[in-house]
Amino acid sequence: MLKKFRQQIDLLDKKILKLLSERATIAKDVAEYKKKSNNTNIFRPDRESQIIKNLRALNNGPLSSEHIHNIYREIISSCLSLETNLTVSYLGPEGTYSEIATNKFFGKSITKNSRLNIFDVFNDVKNKTSDYGVVPVENSNQGSIKSTLDFLIRYKTNICGEQNIPIKHCLMSKSKSLKSIKKIYAHNQTLSQCDEWISKNLPNVQCLSSDSNAQAALVVKGEMNSACIANEKCAKLYKLNVLVRNVHDIKNNTTRFLILGNTKVDSSNNDKTSFVMSLDNKAGSLSKALEILAKHKISMTKIESIPTKEENWEYLFLIDISGHIKTKKVSNALQIISDNSKYFQLLGSYPKSID
Repeated sequence: MLKKFRQQIDLLDKKILKLLSERATIAKDVAEYKKKSNNTNIFRPDRESQIIKNLRALNNGPLSSEHIHNIYREIISSCLSLETNLTVSYLGPEGTYSEIATNKFFGKSITKNSRLNIFDVFNDVKNKTSDYGVVPVENSNQGSIKSTLDFLIRYKTNICGEQNIPIKHCLMSKSKSLKSIKKIYAHNQTLSQCDEWISKNLPNVQCLSSDSNAQAALVVKGEMNSACIANEKCAKLYKLNVLVRNVHDIKNNTTRFLILGNTKVDSSNNDKTSFVMSLDNKAGSLSKALEILAKHKISMTKIESIPTKEENWEYLFLIDISGHIKTKKVSNALQIISDNSKYFQLLGSYPKSID
């Protein structure tokens, strides 16, 4: 009976391989057509988002929606590599959650450029050293990453997508005993996310900030009696011992990552638009701007004030809304808001994260 099952699987694998080859051939034909039509916009996050969402919706099991997502992400990524060689910079080094977000959004058939800080990722995109960049922008429990917001406004790169990644922090070290730990390295956001656990379990340790958790793992790799907080992948990469898993204080912990680029993204029919604005310092200015969104029946998913750093107590407002700038109601609403703002900057319209 087992032999029969294996024969059936072998037969199906041959059919799948034939269909994959046909898909890849069409992808190459698409690339040739685009070259002849001078269409340089080969990577289409909106189109890829639609494909994966539709397949997840059609899936009846036994594979989970997450399995379907992962399989087709790699199929799409492999076919895209026949059309172009995408380069993507991410906050590294290898093993960061930013790299996990990069793999989740682009698949693995790309060229990845690891960068040691957020500034370098933005620089790569601005100077077109890389086609895209991936940076963390906010955590569900600790809020926004200020440096990302600052660079986003200053560099005027376009948001081309987003990816939400569940965060599961582990404490790891060259040491095998928790009692020997004197220092803990991690990104400052991560230290904040684990503050209660550290205070309760290692109240006397020195906490030191790193540019990323993987960078912290690199440091700890060369030190005794030190630990870092990072995802479990780093333990394997840097040959560290996992001392404790799930050291984050709140279990439902997610970080949102932005995909940065120099191109505008078409509508996927399930989109988000981000913009910043500043208003006259008058009573009711903000409420009037938000009323415009309400009148156009546009849902606001986020609002955050950011100091302009030009005048004391003067702020920009970062706002995320549901919908795409190419739809009439969003376009009309943002035009009115722009006309009534001291400053207005569209950051991008892009597909919502597929979790």
